[in-house]
Amino acid sequence: MTIILTMAAMMAAQGGDVLTLDQAVDIATKNAFSIRLQQSTVEKNRQKVKENEGGLGPKVTLSGTYTRFDKEGTASFGGNTIVTSPIDTKQATASLQLPIDISGNVGRIVRASKANLVASEETLQATQNDVKLNVRKNYLSVLRAEDQVEVAKLAVVEAKERLKNAQAERAAGSKADVDVIRIEAQVAQAESDEIVAENQWTLSKQSLNNVLGRPIETDFKVSHIEGLPSKPKVEVDKLAKAAQDNRPEVKALELTQEALAFIRRAAERGMNPSLTLAINYVRNIDAEGFSARDEQTTGTLTLNIPVFDSGVTRAQVKQARQDEEQAKIQTEQVRLGISLEVRQAITNLINSSTRLEVAQRQLKSAEENYRIAKLRLQAGEGITLEITDALQQLTQARTGAVAARYDYWTAYSELQRAVGTDDLQKLMGGSN
Repeated sequence: MTIILTMAAMMAAQGGDVLTLDQAVDIATKNAFSIRLQQSTVEKNRQKVKENEGGLGPKVTLSGTYTRFDKEGTASFGGNTIVTSPIDTKQATASLQLPIDISGNVGRIVRASKANLVASEETLQATQNDVKLNVRKNYLSVLRAEDQVEVAKLAVVEAKERLKNAQAERAAGSKADVDVIRIEAQVAQAESDEIVAENQWTLSKQSLNNVLGRPIETDFKVSHIEGLPSKPKVEVDKLAKAAQDNRPEVKALELTQEALAFIRRAAERGMNPSLTLAINYVRNIDAEGFSARDEQTTGTLTLNIPVFDSGVTRAQVKQARQDEEQAKIQTEQVRLGISLEVRQAITNLINSSTRLEVAQRQLKSAEENYRIAKLRLQAGEGITLEITDALQQLTQARTGAVAARYDYWTAYSELQRAVGTDDLQKLMGGSN
């Protein structure tokens, strides 16, 4: 395993930009499509708050009117003709309207929109958590594929070394042709496995680029992660409770319930009176005729009292209550799902830790078995089939050790997401 990690580190250092896991997460949180869409939703809700707040403020309008009649009105007095109604009129009007929120409904809608804004921000955090998990899993897949390439390369090197020795022994007359043919077949298989591993490595890098929201052909090298994170030393129930309190999905739903409560209260007061103050200023340009005034200002206070709406308000209130009930049910469902996620993540982490320990023991055993098989063959006590099987078992053990290592890291990443935080150090204790 040490040889694999050393060769992989050397491979990562050969040209190309090195991308760390933290850098990959940072790129994704800026470029990921799901995050950008949710950021747009947050901004939309922010403008919705401003729109509703505007409902409490004054509104000013300016207008101009030009009226043309078929003829002017006149009257004669003492032989003089006087225009009583001009053929056209020109007016400029300025109006100010100020709603007086006597029922408090506009304020409730404002508070509901603010709660929805904060809920969308919590949803953005939840989206970021999902993206982080996706990035980590794809990054680990690249590391896994890269290490598998090194396993395949080692198998090719060792198979070719055996083939070289076998060909020399055949030339000396101490090795049969059939044994050399078997080793040649093993070399061909190892080379084929190497090609498959390299193709898988390329695909995993392209998949990571896609998650990062950048061109899939972008070339990069990954930085290997040293060591392994520790398992949490806390009770699962406490961890699940902390996750339920910490996960942004729960916070978003609780804020949504708060917004829906404001909306329901506004609906309950839908039959309350409303009051509006209006001030109008009218300027008559070139005023002519009797009773014509150059300008005038009027103030109006309008009180609207709904009396009967055929049950519309009652139906709206009942709908709002059902919206609240649905949000409550969704919150309970999400809390239960989070509890399950945490328990599954802990179980997966424990299982992967056990598999890693077993895989490491199997690797040591396979390495020792292969070493002994080579010594026996060199001493003339072993057979070709014995060392062939030993090399195959060693390659399988190396592959299993690589898979177990990154399975553990993947399980740890899933636990981070399940708990809703990247910093699990305060929950950790001891070493793996």
